[in-house]
Amino acid sequence: MKNTKGKKGVCYLLTALTKEGKLFTLYGEVRKQILQMRKQQFYCPICTEPLILKAGHVRIPHFSHRHHSECINTASEPESPRHLKGKLDLFEWCRSNRLSAHLEHYLPDIKQRPDLLIEKAGRRFAVEFQCTPISVQSVERRSLQYLLSDITPIWIVGGQPFHKRRTNDMFELTEYLWSLTKRNNGYAMLAGYEPESGKASLLTNIVPYTSRKIFAKHFQLPISHLKLPLPLFAEHPYFPFKSWLNEKMSWIQQKVRYGDLVQDRFLSTVYLEKSNPFLISPLIGLPVKYMEGFVSHPTEWQFFIWTDCLKKLSFNKRISLHYVYYKLRKRISKGDIVCRVLPLHEKALWEKAVRNYFRVLEELFYFQKVGKDLYRMIRVFPWPSHVEDAKNGEKDILKALIKNYR
Repeated sequence: MKNTKGKKGVCYLLTALTKEGKLFTLYGEVRKQILQMRKQQFYCPICTEPLILKAGHVRIPHFSHRHHSECINTASEPESPRHLKGKLDLFEWCRSNRLSAHLEHYLPDIKQRPDLLIEKAGRRFAVEFQCTPISVQSVERRSLQYLLSDITPIWIVGGQPFHKRRTNDMFELTEYLWSLTKRNNGYAMLAGYEPESGKASLLTNIVPYTSRKIFAKHFQLPISHLKLPLPLFAEHPYFPFKSWLNEKMSWIQQKVRYGDLVQDRFLSTVYLEKSNPFLISPLIGLPVKYMEGFVSHPTEWQFFIWTDCLKKLSFNKRISLHYVYYKLRKRISKGDIVCRVLPLHEKALWEKAVRNYFRVLEELFYFQKVGKDLYRMIRVFPWPSHVEDAKNGEKDILKALIKNYR
């Protein structure tokens, strides 16, 4: 719900009711007739209070509530010129594509007012053009309300869909931006739009290196090339295996250098096991599908799987994934492992990551699947004795992963 207070607590709207009770939207050719419309009276579609029509030389023409209005529409985050223009552009894009769209349509059952409500082929989509960061909890709550009403939420970032760009294919995402992602072709993706340039930006094939650093493919295209529902590209999945080891080693180095042995349960557990963070089994810290379900690095949650579940597992013995889930839930409840909130992804994504971890171990011939959720250990985890041994072990595992991936 984005129609919000301005600097003086005034709510900006692009849609209002006429005195005849009809919805009226300020877009396209209508904006050229603003001067002739000033004498007409317009009302808020939610509270029916009289609105003020404003049309200056700086802001896009809009309606606003009077000062001290008690309308629920005046209790949201601040509106910006970018947001006003962006949702108008998206609305006009819908009309040019002959989509049934409503700008700022209020949904009284859930008290939500999406920027755009689109209907296509019997489905409804709520487009939220989000120009200012909000809490992950707000994204989760609003998305859930749409989903429970059988409306598919689509979040579009106002601007570039990343916090920072490091290289051509490496970016940074905040947890807020992560919460806006959805899945496509097995990977996460995120869309953004810049009203200033009229171009949409897409991050596809998102793979997390760490909690913030990601690998992704970045595309820019005119808004006229957008399709519904997002995303637009269904590329063959690609995983940056070759750069994974370097990023993993960099993460371990930073962990050892800046980690707190008292507060950091991963480091303290490694040392309690009389192990060395640089000499962990190369089977720990493997990149797997759905690993974005964890904020914690794969090295962390996979190490806890080993120490809690696999360390005492004898050769040829069986283990159930349900037992592994149970052990990890205990770690999660204590804060040793942190899961990520992803409202537009599958539920219990971290469990899918664990399941895929065991699939990889099966492909590497360390476990054999003997039931729906049951695995038998057929090889013992290798543990390097020195750094050179660890590097060679990592490279061997990497080659096997690349071969199996292809």
